[in-house]
Amino acid sequence: GGYSALAQDTDTVTATVTATNLAVSVTDGSIAFGSVALNTATSTAGTGQTQTVTNDGSNATLNVKSTDATNGTTWTLGTSPGSDIFKLEVSTTTGTTYGTLQATDVYLTASSTFTSLTSQAVDFRFTTATASTDFVQKSLTITVQVTTP
Repeated sequence: GGYSALAQDTDTVTATVTATNLAVSVTDGSIAFGSVALNTATSTAGTGQTQTVTNDGSNATLNVKSTDATNGTTWTLGTSPGSDIFKLEVSTTTGTTYGTLQATDVYLTASSTFTSLTSQAVDFRFTTATASTDFVQKSLTITVQVTTP
């Protein structure tokens, strides 16, 4: 009793691929909160300063981060306002709900579902420090990022 084996010398693998491209743009890219009393929150919602963020690529997660506020004495980004500490929040719901940025230069997820080739209105709420060493105009940079979901 010998055995005979039938074997093929080739077979196939079916493969799929989806091209991804992460790209984002912001219009108009500038916010002027103006003169705001200490320990007071002011928002871009409903003021004509809402930013339009466009996903120019694949489905993505939308993240934002902020620097400290510089010029004169630096105000540090914090989760609640304090002496020379400001709070910054982001909303993708026209100001209905906000997420609080947690620390300087640390990304916060603003939206976990940012559909490819769509735009999203993004608002920011800035709460001034409770006390300030000086009273000069502060400047900060908010960075918007898209990542693979």
